[in-house]
Amino acid sequence: MAAIRQILTKVNSLNGAQKRLGHYLQNDSSALLVSNVRDLAQAVGVSKSTVVRFAKSMGYKGFPEFKREIQKEMRGKLRAAARMEETFAELGDDENIFGKLIKRDIQLLQETLQAASLPDFHKAVEIIWRAQKVFIIGLNASMALAYLLHFRLVRVKKDTRWIFLTGGTSLLEQLAFMNPSDVLVAIDFLQVPREVQAALQHAKKVGTPILGITDFPSSAIAKAADVCLYAKRGLHTTVNSLTPAFSLVNALAIAVVWTKKADSIKALTDLDSLLEGHRP
Repeated sequence: MAAIRQILTKVNSLNGAQKRLGHYLQNDSSALLVSNVRDLAQAVGVSKSTVVRFAKSMGYKGFPEFKREIQKEMRGKLRAAARMEETFAELGDDENIFGKLIKRDIQLLQETLQAASLPDFHKAVEIIWRAQKVFIIGLNASMALAYLLHFRLVRVKKDTRWIFLTGGTSLLEQLAFMNPSDVLVAIDFLQVPREVQAALQHAKKVGTPILGITDFPSSAIAKAADVCLYAKRGLHTTVNSLTPAFSLVNALAIAVVWTKKADSIKALTDLDSLLEGHRP
């Protein structure tokens, strides 16, 4: 029997911590694409031995074999066409697509709020405000999130560098300006592009603090980050929602501006005067 199917059919026969782990994987088996035993145990709040026993209860010799089987199944499910087909299947014949997807976004927003760490959020705000320069990178769908944060910060005169040109030597030329007194904000999710990973590696090399925005503690961004904030996106086998991530980025930007209210209002007042002077 396929590994994912086994999780769906056998989980209710398990007890205690193994059952909790099974329910976690039922919600999104793609967590196993980037998780090792320790990562998964930490994310669910169970012991490493529970993760190993769970894999064996699914009929495998151990966690590595179980993970390989999941990865083999998930590769096809994560292709763009397959994810859209799965989304269509979830919607069914319901013509109220708008209502159904909005309700899903509301649920994901609630889950993001419930899982949020306020101490980490406050640390993220402080890191950005104290940084000399803020480098922001997020590619593919995450590029819109990176731009929103850049847009909010640059308007209050924060020295912000949005990294979106990555071809040829462009990425390295931008990273060359990075110093330990700066911060790198890296935004991405399950499959982190190699350009983002290169930025993370360079930040580590020069001692620049990293603020991550992602969805799983086991993602490449979370592992590299000094502080990480998480946004729920729904099943990775469907077309994910970016709504919670946009709310998170917006809240982060406004909280940074709020930290120095007088300076921020002065910067925005100067911007308003500049805009007024250039209107016909």
